[in-house]
Amino acid sequence: MARRSLLSRLNPRLKWRGVRGIRYNEEGVSALEFALIAPVLILIYLGAVELSLLMRVDRRVTSTSASLGDLTARLATVTDSDMAEMFAAAKVMMQPYDAADARLRITSIVDSGNGSPKVSWSDAYNVDPYAKGTVLTVPAGIVPSPGSVILAEVEYDYVSSFGYVISTSKTISDKFYLRPRRVAQISRTSTADEDENPFGPTS
Repeated sequence: MARRSLLSRLNPRLKWRGVRGIRYNEEGVSALEFALIAPVLILIYLGAVELSLLMRVDRRVTSTSASLGDLTARLATVTDSDMAEMFAAAKVMMQPYDAADARLRITSIVDSGNGSPKVSWSDAYNVDPYAKGTVLTVPAGIVPSPGSVILAEVEYDYVSSFGYVISTSKTISDKFYLRPRRVAQISRTSTADEDENPFGPTS
């Protein structure tokens, strides 16, 4: 007994038993720490994955809008067939995302020399085109006076695959202004019916 009492005084863990001895029990500390930090680590990991997917969509939207504007600016006259090819090109550039879920619009903006840029023509998919003659507000120095530019716009609603970090859809959009390469103003010819949209899926 004397020996045990001496050990108890030297080592409190031998003195305190039962419930009061829990404070001296260090078994399972690592598991408890992991249980506390694991949700935070998982949230950070999912957030990093979500951010990378969001950046991927943003790059697709940017490259698609830039390419649509560039392809249109190379033409002298835009036909219905050209618009169908534009949509086909957008489908390729938006992969692995579906261009049919995006909102696309290509517009010719003309300044006749009075400093008031107006819509000459506009084609759109999943969004209303601008009405002819609409005055648009564009950044200073973009539209030459007189002259014209092509405005290409793309919008895409990103929906999270997880739903934990980003619980709602995020609209990713971009627009590009490009001046015509071959002519001062690109014309638009169409033989499509009013209920037909050449700038969209062909089937």
